[in-house]
Amino acid sequence: MELPQNLGHRIGILGGTFDPVHNGHLALAEAVKKSFELNSVLFVPSAQPPHKLTYRISSFADRLAMLDLALRERSGFFISDLEAKRLGPSFSIDTLRSLRELLGESVELFFVIGMDAFAEIASWKEYTELVDYTHFVVAARPDQCRTKVAEIIKSSFAGYQRAADESCWQCAGRLGRIYDLFLTPVAVSSSHLRQEVALGHAVDALVPEGVGKFIAAKGLYRF
Repeated sequence: MELPQNLGHRIGILGGTFDPVHNGHLALAEAVKKSFELNSVLFVPSAQPPHKLTYRISSFADRLAMLDLALRERSGFFISDLEAKRLGPSFSIDTLRSLRELLGESVELFFVIGMDAFAEIASWKEYTELVDYTHFVVAARPDQCRTKVAEIIKSSFAGYQRAADESCWQCAGRLGRIYDLFLTPVAVSSSHLRQEVALGHAVDALVPEGVGKFIAAKGLYRF
């Protein structure tokens, strides 16, 4: 799967296992795309998540197929199977380096990350180098404090300061800026969906059109 040629110059990057993709993922992508005036959002499913999972992950092919069903009618949303082309764990730093090589230096990348994951950023491979390739958009819930974002940045990214207009954190000599975006999330998670399917409950209202039927047809999450 080659990268689309019409991604534009401001590109959101949304990674995850997407097991399964759900309406919350799409709402987040829509909000980031609108808030940061992005040309596109690239969904990047993890082939081999580097952090230990507490469940048996679905095949990459099935997760990719569900993403395709979810996004095929949505303008500006695209998928990359880049991580499936590499051996070993799917580290974000490797993905961002590959995207930079493929897309060039003229584009702006906006790496979307949830607050809970951002709190663990210091455990990521070569995390201090991530900001050499991309901006960060930290998606937080309204009840999560902005000072928490600042604390994580201060402890993990040396030299970063709040911009004078308070729009972001930035550091002289580093490409990436760090933004926060406070959103009321859609009340759904992939783990909850898997549990609902395992209990025999319908999930069509919580996932994009076609994904529920795919889950049923493939017998996914029937643990």
